[in-house]
Amino acid sequence: MNIEKSLKDIRIACKIADWFSIEQNVDYDFDISLGVLFAEGRMVFYNGNILEFTESITPDRIKYRYHYMTADCDLIFRYDNVPHHSEISTFPDHKHFPEKIIESNPVNIKEIIEEIIESLLAGST
Repeated sequence: MNIEKSLKDIRIACKIADWFSIEQNVDYDFDISLGVLFAEGRMVFYNGNILEFTESITPDRIKYRYHYMTADCDLIFRYDNVPHHSEISTFPDHKHFPEKIIESNPVNIKEIIEEIIESLLAGST
């Protein structure tokens, strides 16, 4: 995984989210020479919905969790690659909804922000 590209995606996602969020707290730490990145954050959008996320990249593994919820902390969706749903064909990558779990390709923060903004513009959750 390219650490520079991941950092750029995080920075771009934050700038895009700026137009639709009322609060952003994003921290990251990295060492390009070791190929290590850890990022975490919380964004509150103008409708009160919240995105909490973590990304961890090491030479051995990429881990992520993007948890999008209402202001009351009710799940809207969550993407993650925790290896706990081996029945999913895209294992370990998958997407949670309140009532189901579906297949998902690996995603990044920029893609998640774009998905959230599309739903905000469409007037859905």
